[in-house]
Amino acid sequence: MNVEASNPPEPDVFSAEFREDPYPVYRALRRDRPVYREPRYGGWLLTRFDDVLAALLDPETFSSAQGPAPMPSPGLGSIAALPATDPPHHDQLRALVSRAFTPRRVTECEPRVEAIARELMHALPGDEFDLVPALSIPLPVVVIAEMLGVEPERLPDFRRWSDAFVGLLESTPTPALIEATQELVGYFRNLAEERRRDPKDDLVSALVHAEIDGRRLDQGELDGFFIILLVAGNETTTNLISNQLHILSTRPDLWQRLRADRSLVPAAIEETVRFDCPVQNLGRETTRDVTIGDVEISRGSRVIVSYGAANRDPAAFDAADEYRIEREERRHLGFGQGVHFCLGAGLARLEGRIALNALLDRFERIEPAGPAPVRLQSTVIRGFESLALRGA
Repeated sequence: MNVEASNPPEPDVFSAEFREDPYPVYRALRRDRPVYREPRYGGWLLTRFDDVLAALLDPETFSSAQGPAPMPSPGLGSIAALPATDPPHHDQLRALVSRAFTPRRVTECEPRVEAIARELMHALPGDEFDLVPALSIPLPVVVIAEMLGVEPERLPDFRRWSDAFVGLLESTPTPALIEATQELVGYFRNLAEERRRDPKDDLVSALVHAEIDGRRLDQGELDGFFIILLVAGNETTTNLISNQLHILSTRPDLWQRLRADRSLVPAAIEETVRFDCPVQNLGRETTRDVTIGDVEISRGSRVIVSYGAANRDPAAFDAADEYRIEREERRHLGFGQGVHFCLGAGLARLEGRIALNALLDRFERIEPAGPAPVRLQSTVIRGFESLALRGA
């Protein structure tokens, strides 16, 4: 008798231990309870690739209207307008900003992203550095700030505000988190008012003058746009870069392969998104009773779609727990799927590729340095607060 299978543990998917390394828990849940009723909040965690994909492709049943947090998050209100809407209104909102992220517009960004990366490489304090403040954070933050039209001196506030919003996605709102988010909203409202009077060639100007069915966006929609563009525009790429270098700093064989053959860099980016997904878990809510596998989920239930678990499902990926840059399967869910597929996926790939190439240009070898890496304490986002590296 398999005691482990018959009496599996009750994992706490909001614990610090889980956040440090969720993959053994995902593996056990996929095997024993792939549709898992987590005990703290009562949400249903989906860990199989096919179940997660089916939920993402069925927004009528798995609604985003209550926001993207794994659990209902009081205090956010309508602040996440784009990811907290369903079709058809979602499609109207998405169309307003999608032109800023077309393949052509992303390609046009490439020289500027390369220039920013060069500046950051030049500013490295030496061959031993903390990757997160040196490159992972500033590269995507500067890029999205310039697209929005934000003055450079506010960039330090950007990261603090972004971290606060992510904190609101998965914890009880604290006065500090609420205050930081209110600062963010207040800043963008003032900027929007300036752009109404004096439009520029930036996303803020485009949004304040945009119309849907003959009406301008209301304040909640604008707030949601500004915040989600800021957060999604830097969080995913920041953690993609950090996760990528964490892997490669412990795999000198792969570092040398990439230095010798830069055509493998895009594949390394894709495999990193699959293997150690920057966005791990997001929430949906059922609009009807639904059966997944042999589990019945009632209408109005919170469902957690786990990108991180799905991307390690051996039913979908050969040797799913191995990092392989030559992997042929390219159907990972790291950028989502369906109507909420990540609008900035192309930009994130571009920034990840340019950041990795800049480091490959600079260092023949790279390895971990002290102190030990510090993981973000987040169930939604997987990345690092600090990642010390040494290059040569």
